[in-house]
Amino acid sequence: MTKETTYLELSDGKSHKFYEVTIDDVEVTVRYGRIGDAGKTTVTAYDNAEQAQKEASKLVNSKLKKGYERANKGDRIKQPISRSDRRLARLNHLRRTGWKPLIKPTLDAPLASKYLGKPWLSPGANYPHCPNCQGALNFHFQLNLQELPESLQGKFGTGLFQLFTCFSCYTQFPQILQLPEAANSTSLVTEITPEDAANLSTWAPYVIQTSGIDDFHGRYMLQIVGWQPFDDYPYYEEAQDTYGTEYSEYEEMLIFHVDEQDCEFYEEDDPDRPTPTDIQLAWDRTADKLSGWGYWGQSVEHQYCRICGQLMQLLYQLGQGIEYAGHQGMTYDTDNLLLVFQCAEHKEEFNCYGSAF
Repeated sequence: MTKETTYLELSDGKSHKFYEVTIDDVEVTVRYGRIGDAGKTTVTAYDNAEQAQKEASKLVNSKLKKGYERANKGDRIKQPISRSDRRLARLNHLRRTGWKPLIKPTLDAPLASKYLGKPWLSPGANYPHCPNCQGALNFHFQLNLQELPESLQGKFGTGLFQLFTCFSCYTQFPQILQLPEAANSTSLVTEITPEDAANLSTWAPYVIQTSGIDDFHGRYMLQIVGWQPFDDYPYYEEAQDTYGTEYSEYEEMLIFHVDEQDCEFYEEDDPDRPTPTDIQLAWDRTADKLSGWGYWGQSVEHQYCRICGQLMQLLYQLGQGIEYAGHQGMTYDTDNLLLVFQCAEHKEEFNCYGSAF
């Protein structure tokens, strides 16, 4: 008996996939995946050729009922757009770029973009204290605005952005400090000793998992050494009320909440089945990020500049934390998030919005 192959494709704007069934005597080979990819292959042996033919026909007919069509291999080419992008294509008008901080634990450097370590202070300035309770403020993170992605250069001003918090009064103190001329964030970095290297290997996971308990008191930092862009989308309430776009249950899950358990509800060859990339992106959107859309947590409360009254832009989100070497943590506050907004015109004006997840 000669081989008999049936090749099907489904390409409808949301999906771009193939399904191929080959009968070879008592064996049925199924190959499926995205058009242009090698796909996955399964081989099943049956008791006789008649049974193999019967089961192969069932497979083909089930796909035809789902909208697949007979096609010639090669007529359609691989689409460069990702699966996630296709599934969210109708939301393209809402898409912005968010930036995930890329972390490296190392010796502290005063002018670096970083979590932990010691904040840079203007010459002669004292460490800041809360004007209400007089307690020393908690330093959370610092951004060297000259080292942001090229597309964001100048958007948030120049100098060092710093965020301090008084957790006794639960008040935030964001500020921008102007840097000395010719200042360089790496100019004062010293060589890491073997002892420091050993300390850093255990210090980084510990401070991430404990949200900043630092037994070395600022000797080390979690330096932001780069930014990874990703597609970001607005909180569902903001999308609906401000832009008139209502997410489907699937879209909201895919954007913000998808996890490994969600994958169990989809067949292996279903293009709507969430992928590890989807799970990572959902975490990125609710974790710490630069620019993009704010994840409001509970309700949308747009922030406006007290001087000019215009809608403020998202500078930074402190959400579920940061990620380094498989460790996720460094949350701003237990079960809470903080959005830092800035006026695009009056860059010294900030508002902070805190909410529970």
